[in-house]
Parts: sequence; structure tokens; C-alpha cells
Amino acid sequence: MTDVTSVTGEQDVYWDELATHHWGHRPGRFIVPVPFSAAWAHELVVKAAEPFRAGTVYGALPKVRLHTSRGWLGAPGRLLPGAGDTSAERYLARAERELALPGLLLSVHRPLHLDYALWAAVRDALAGLWRTVGWPCLPVEAELTEARGFTWDRGMGVPSEHAVLLWVLEGNLEVTLWPGTEGEPMQLAASAGELLYWPDGYRSQERHAERCVTLRVHVPRASRLATTAVRTFLADAVHDRLGRDGSVPLLPFPAPAASDGGAPVAQVLTQVGEAAGAVMKDEHLARALRVRWAALRSAAGLDPAPPPRPTAPPAPGRRIEVVRDIVRIPDGPNRWIWAAEGHAFPVGGSSGARLAEQLIPGRQLTITQLCRSVGADEHNTAVLALVTKLAGLRAVELLDEETRR
Repeated sequence: MTDVTSVTGEQDVYWDELATHHWGHRPGRFIVPVPFSAAWAHELVVKAAEPFRAGTVYGALPKVRLHTSRGWLGAPGRLLPGAGDTSAERYLARAERELALPGLLLSVHRPLHLDYALWAAVRDALAGLWRTVGWPCLPVEAELTEARGFTWDRGMGVPSEHAVLLWVLEGNLEVTLWPGTEGEPMQLAASAGELLYWPDGYRSQERHAERCVTLRVHVPRASRLATTAVRTFLADAVHDRLGRDGSVPLLPFPAPAASDGGAPVAQVLTQVGEAAGAVMKDEHLARALRVRWAALRSAAGLDPAPPPRPTAPPAPGRRIEVVRDIVRIPDGPNRWIWAAEGHAFPVGGSSGARLAEQLIPGRQLTITQLCRSVGADEHNTAVLALVTKLAGLRAVELLDEETRR
């Protein structure tokens, strides 16, 4: 689509001022090309809101919430945008009229995986910054908002554990920031096409103009968030080791004394503790963390990633083009973790390195050429399976005759 801006390595200059003088230190306003237009953002907002028009959806992504001057609505129904709301302006005017209340803000949290082109545009834009400041090892979350005359106090309670990158796609926005819990306030303002940044540790209040559309990116910075992420992996590994059957017992009290005179510990808790200790010494936990890191690196941290597309195995003579970087992380002798577009998978054997040498972004070659690079015939099932997987992840494209160069 023509309203998508791809920010490549050649355009990293847009991030220079932020990365060099502001990142991790102080807020600021910058001119960084928006990844997509407000019109395209609204199309995604409508798509994300559709399931919620029928009622509240719990535990689902994206998460859609409608905020009003009297609080957020648990089941907004028709007050959410639908197919007849062809723009943010038309939707906001209708919703405010039906609410009969001044001011509203619609928040759509983590919606980008619903539209690969939009997700990829934001990923490419963020990559320009990460190439300078480093790549995030925890999930980076995006949020779209459409607002009309609304003051958002969400960030005033406690200092944020995330850095914030906020593009104004349409309209105007003012933000008041307080460093820590007692610091002096500072003001920032941005119009369409501008980006605001503030580091973690700030409290914030936002004032959205009569028609304001934004894209914000939350970048985790507090060390506690890394602990939480590893704890989740550890809990999953313990569950896998013990199985998920059974129940937590109810114990008598007072409990009968143990042989050593102490109170006995419930057997199930002892088993969990022993399993956790074993998992910490097991290579599988470290491997799971490497797989997650590879997937996040290939997505510039942006999570969740779009699902793979259905792809049929290509014919041996089919020509392919490598269109995305393929991330590779060592995982032991002759073992690698490959990742593309937010998804990671293992590749074993000595031929993996030779295949990687052929899969350079921008290169075109046939399946036959790829097979011969590792000394295999053109019907090699392992190579065909690898290409099929990479095509499903959109790292390679299967070319037709007319698209050959």
C-alpha cells in the first residue's frame, strides 16, 4: 500500500538525535517518519474492535477499551467503531454523540499482528533505532489510540517501567511529564508526523485534541520485567517436567510431626521445588530463552508477531528471492536457532551454515541451486521443508516467471 513508510538502514539518520542525546536520559520531540497513515490505522482499529462489538472478550489480543470522562466502559458494544465508520473523525463524532458525554479515547493494545504489512512497517521503523541503542530482549508492545478532546491520566499514578515512543498520526497531543514521584513537571507537544519520547521513570498525563490518532510503543526497561519473563519460562518448564494432572491437596492442621520434629511440607510443594531446582540445571531452559531471544530479535522486539501464511512446498525448479534477514544464533555443536519475522525454529547439521550463506537478502536463486550448495539433489526434502517454512514466515518469496529479474 502506498501509505506505508519503510524506514531502512539508510534512513537511520532520523533516529540519530534521539539515540545519541536522549535515549535513557531525557524526553524530547523528534521528526521520525510515521510507519503508516492514520487512515490505515483506523482500518486496523475497526478490525480489532469487531469481536468486542458483540460483548466483552477476556484474555484476548488485541485488547480494546473505550475510555470516557466517567471511566472506561466494560461492554461498549455499538460505541466501538464498525464498518460504517470510515474514518477516525466520523467514528469519534458518532461515539461522542451517542454517549452524550464530552471526550472519549479508544485504546487498542497489541493489534499489529492482525495486519502483517502494518506490523512489518513498525518493525522496520524501530530497527533503525535499535541498530544504535541495542536490541530489546523483552517484548515491545504497540498501542493505537483514537481520541476526541480527552485527558488521559493513566500514567500519573507511578513512574513508568517502560520507555515510550509515541507517534502522532493525526491531530495534536500535549503531554505533561514528572520525573519520579516528586520531580518538577515538563511539557511536550506534538502534531501529526512528529514523535515524542520519554524514558522509563516518568509519570505522564496526556491531553488529546479534538481529533487525535496515535501509535505508541512501550519498551520494557525495569529489571523486574526481566525477572517476570524468566519466571514464566521457569514455571512452564516445571509444568512440563511434572505434568499438569492432579490437584493441590488440602492438609490437616495441626499436622502430625515429622520424624525430625519439624512440620512436614506438602509433597506436591516439595515436588515443585525439586523440579524447579532440576530445571535450573537443565539446558532446556537456556535453550528456550535463546529461542525466545532469536524470535524477538527477528521482530525488532515487536510482539506478538503475525502468524505464518499457508505455503505449499515449491517445485525444485522454482525461483525464490530472499526478502528478509534471517537471524541465526548458535545452539551447540552443529546446531543453530534460525528466526524470521518473529518466529524461531532449530536447524541442525553442518549443511545449515552453507544454506545460510546462500540466503542473503535481495538474492534470487532456484531451489535446485540451493540444494546443490549443500551437495544434495533438487528433491532434498530437508531443503524443501526449510524453504517452505521460510516462505510461510515471509522471509523468502516464491517467484513466478514474470517476476524474475
